Amino acid sequence: MTGHAEKWYFNHMKFNPFPWLLILASLGLSVWVRFHVIEPSEIGFFCDGGGQSLLCNIRGIIVQSFDHYGLGYFSLFLGILATLTRAGNVGLLAGMIGMAGLILYCWDYSALGFLLGALTLARAQFDEYRAQHRAGQQQA
Repeated sequence: MTGHAEKWYFNHMKFNPFPWLLILASLGLSVWVRFHVIEPSEIGFFCDGGGQSLLCNIRGIIVQSFDHYGLGYFSLFLGILATLTRAGNVGLLAGMIGMAGLILYCWDYSALGFLLGALTLARAQFDEYRAQHRAGQQQA
C-alpha cells in the first residue's frame, strides 16, 4: 500500500490493543508466580513445614487450583461460553485464565480455553470494527 490508500487504511483502522495487553499481563504475572512463589524450594519447605503466612495461604490456593486442573476447566468453560455467546469480555477472561493455566501446569484444557477465548475476542473486535465502518459509510 502506498500513498492515499495506505493513509486511508490506517486512519480507518480502529484496533483496541488493551484486551491483548491484559492477556500479556496475565502471562507476565503467571510467570512471576510460577518462578517466585510456586517453584522456589525454600518457600515450599517453609509452607509445607507448617509456616503460616499470607504467602503460604496464597501459594496453597494456587497449588490447589492447578492440582485439580481448576484453571484448565474454568478456562475451557469460559471459552465455550464465549464462543456460544460471542461475548468479547468473556473471551478476554477465558484468554487470561487460559494463559495462566498454560504457565501454571494445566496445559490441555487451558490451551483449548485460551484458543476459544482469543478467537472470540478477535471476532468481537472485528465485528465492532465492521459495525463502525458500516456506520461511517452510511453517514457519508
